[in-house]
Amino acid sequence: MLRRDLLKMVALLGLGGSFVGCAADDDGGEPASDGLSVIVIGAGVAGMTAGHLLARRGVDVRILEAAPTHGGRIKHDTAFVDFPIPLGAEWLHASPDELAAIVDDSEVEVTTTLADYDPTDLVGHFDGELTFEEIGEWEDLKFVGSSWLDFFDEYVVPGIADRMEFDTRIVSIDHSGDRVIATDAEGTEHEADAVIVTVPVLALRRRDIEFVPDLPEPQRSAIDEVAVWGGLKMFVEFTERFYPAYLEFPDSDTDDGQRAYYDAAYGQDSDTNVLGLFAVGAQAERYQAEADGLIDLVLAELDEIFDGAASRGYVQHIVQDWSAEPFVGQAYVADTADWRLVRELGTPIGERVYFAGEGYTDGSGWGAAHVAAASARSVVDELLSDE
Repeated sequence: MLRRDLLKMVALLGLGGSFVGCAADDDGGEPASDGLSVIVIGAGVAGMTAGHLLARRGVDVRILEAAPTHGGRIKHDTAFVDFPIPLGAEWLHASPDELAAIVDDSEVEVTTTLADYDPTDLVGHFDGELTFEEIGEWEDLKFVGSSWLDFFDEYVVPGIADRMEFDTRIVSIDHSGDRVIATDAEGTEHEADAVIVTVPVLALRRRDIEFVPDLPEPQRSAIDEVAVWGGLKMFVEFTERFYPAYLEFPDSDTDDGQRAYYDAAYGQDSDTNVLGLFAVGAQAERYQAEADGLIDLVLAELDEIFDGAASRGYVQHIVQDWSAEPFVGQAYVADTADWRLVRELGTPIGERVYFAGEGYTDGSGWGAAHVAAASARSVVDELLSDE
């Protein structure tokens, strides 16, 4: 069963909502067992969320990140125009309550501004001819004047900044004894009572981390078999806005991938005109193959639709190819992945090795930033309940 089929079934049963994690803690965090130590591998959404929740509960936690900075797939650019450009996760595909659940403190007011879409805004459909219809009701919310990374920098990072270690690429995890030993690329051993792995699924498929003993066969098979999409985002600034809020094509949503253009400046307090291109899976490959001539390909594609307006108004562009990003190599687990494989991905190994992230869930949702955070919350609950 694919996720789209599962979600239809959930809707029919009246079980709305996103992947279920623990609720926000109204008591300001409960101290965990004295002396418990945990290593979190990866400082993306799941890694930062897990580290934040563990620190609030008095756990000795360290977050080891292979890259030189935190954020992972919520990286943004603040120099392109006068508002942050989200190079990875961009929307909140759930209730704003998900942000409060990440903060996990009822005494902290989350003031992040989010904007929804006006149902009367237009979606363009191009299949040799351009037609329009109203956008209708969309669940997706846009960050206004900020991004996912800004949210974490304001509400999460201050409490865990001294617990994050960068340029620390873990290459092996030995969980054969009473303690877990994570060894980095320099040969340094990091020891703890438990480890939470939040690296992208593709990193485990590439065997970037050796497990001793190896992962159980069902989990290893799921890692090797689950559908994972590569992906690319591109942002183009123009002198004028000639495009609708959203532009789709016959191949905008298929079993093999997705692509669409959208107004990236929508809802922002900005006079700039920025069009975003989002492409994952097979639909991303033709753009990725034109690395040196990508802007020419995109402008030609838009010129055909909008009578040359793109070339006439082009100002500048930026590109983020997540398939080529070191330590990442992917966009996310495919929307069309089998939910049973997704559920197997996140199976913990005993009470020492846990997995959290957009692809390590209970199978009811995956592939989004808020899902990665919810996964981390569930793992922290499970880890502490095992102690």
